[in-house]
Amino acid sequence: MTTPPTPEAQDQAAFPQYPAPVAEPPKKRRAGRILLVLLGVVVLLVAAVVAIGYVVKDDPSVAQVGNCVHNSGSDTKPDVSIVDCGAANADFKVLKVVQGKDDKECEAVEGFEAAYSEESSSNSFILCLGANSKS
Repeated sequence: MTTPPTPEAQDQAAFPQYPAPVAEPPKKRRAGRILLVLLGVVVLLVAAVVAIGYVVKDDPSVAQVGNCVHNSGSDTKPDVSIVDCGAANADFKVLKVVQGKDDKECEAVEGFEAAYSEESSSNSFILCLGANSKS
């Protein structure tokens, strides 16, 4: 004689047990991350170029003929910076830029009044300066 199945066993037989579905791990978005890193690098480079440009915009090493300069130092310890030619503190106008250390080249420049020079291991230059007419 066999015993009839219990109600619990009948419920289990009616609904067979399957293993729970395994969730797939989310796919990594590698291309998106690479693009984001590259974009970050580009932004940092642009910011660095802008910052460097801002720092050296009034540095005498980037002076060109026609720029005006102001000496906020003294004759023996000059502190020269590029300023707007219409500014009240625009002391001199750059008449010639000489690459190197030969200040005799300034003596031949018409209107020459003063010279400013900087020397370093990588760059030496002289600014031949004349009066700024502030026009």
